[in-house]
Amino acid sequence: MIRLDNIRKTYATRDMETVALNDVSLTIEKGEFVAVMGPSGCGKSTLMNVLGMIDTPTDGSYFFDGIDIAKYKESQLVKMRKNNLGFVFQSFNLIDDLTVEDNIALPLRYLKIPRATRQNRVREALELVGLENRARHKPSQLSGGQQQRVAVARAVIADPKLILADEPTGNLDSQNGKDVMELLGLLNEQGATILMVTHSETDAAKADRIIRMLDGRVLDHGLSAGKEEVA
Repeated sequence: MIRLDNIRKTYATRDMETVALNDVSLTIEKGEFVAVMGPSGCGKSTLMNVLGMIDTPTDGSYFFDGIDIAKYKESQLVKMRKNNLGFVFQSFNLIDDLTVEDNIALPLRYLKIPRATRQNRVREALELVGLENRARHKPSQLSGGQQQRVAVARAVIADPKLILADEPTGNLDSQNGKDVMELLGLLNEQGATILMVTHSETDAAKADRIIRMLDGRVLDHGLSAGKEEVA
């Protein structure tokens, strides 16, 4: 579903050039759950931004469903993001003034989905994350774990082809983090393709495969410890 060929991303100032991604090539298959790991500054966030169509590579090709979008204009990338991607952020990124159900419905509003359909999908998403009784609450009335479950519901409501999760348990205690990882695992079992950036070896073990990065390069991408045990 995704293929990166010799992706390079540099940031230039008048005095110097910083290489954030250096000749990165990798594939992610449909239905795969992939974790990306590495020390701070290794290029994980830049890779996430490129895959999330938030940033464009300096060189190389990015094939999404067989189409090279590396040189797409911003307007084209916005359309691709809306129709194909769902995001889960470490800091939740919920809108404080909106209720839980209105936060979840946002992607459908952007896609101009009719109200009746939106309401049905929001109800299903709330059931999926176990927050049916929190629909009219505001984010400030929820725990961190509940807020992250709202973020997951928002990410999946438009049935995206790819879910990008950036440190999804980073702001959670161990139990809430475990709950969120179980939810992501369930979504993957249901067919969702997930790429997750994480510092947690425990979380990464839930993935099918781990991509390890250093200094803007991919060092290796083998089975996670959890999948090796199964194999």
